[in-house]
Amino acid sequence: MFSITVSEGDIFEQKGNIVVGFTDTYDTDLSDGVVINPKSVQGQFQRKFYANDYGRLDNELNLALSRVPPIMLESSSSKPRGKLARYEIGTVAVLRQSDVICYATAYGRMENSLRVSCSVDALWKSLTAVWESVRVHGSLEPVSIPIIGSELARVGTLDREALIKMIALSFVSSSRESVVSRKLKIVIHPKDREHVNMIEVGRFLKSL
Repeated sequence: MFSITVSEGDIFEQKGNIVVGFTDTYDTDLSDGVVINPKSVQGQFQRKFYANDYGRLDNELNLALSRVPPIMLESSSSKPRGKLARYEIGTVAVLRQSDVICYATAYGRMENSLRVSCSVDALWKSLTAVWESVRVHGSLEPVSIPIIGSELARVGTLDREALIKMIALSFVSSSRESVVSRKLKIVIHPKDREHVNMIEVGRFLKSL
């Protein structure tokens, strides 16, 4: 058995493990906000757990991805800022921080222009891969996820409510194959709360 809750809050104040969206290049440069936005969930994650120590984070990402070959390498002339190795959308790097596991999922493509893009299919693929990783590494512990795709990597025309439904549906779909976690917590940032009809979301969850 498992449960799904949707609530307003701070993803980093939840108990249990967390999902954080990264791009397919696993860029980490927050220095001037051009490559990665410091206000993004990834930016907040880096500040909280790594104190902007890019070297330590990059070393841990490299270790987590050591058995995952990149699908291509950009040239420094085509992508002058950030990392050059691209990983397949849906790749998950498992990062362990004391008693918290972070599932760093590559759900968006970092264009060479440094704009992030993501399709509905790519998001579904990434979510499916995340749940498989949670199943393998999470020991059924609760896992929290923000509304991935709601900001810089907008997914088509899906609004926040639709993204919440998609996250929940993908979790249920994966859980029907084998239990992923005892509890999924979908966390809405306070600034996004007004964009979500919680009554409608509740109805949707009951229908699953």
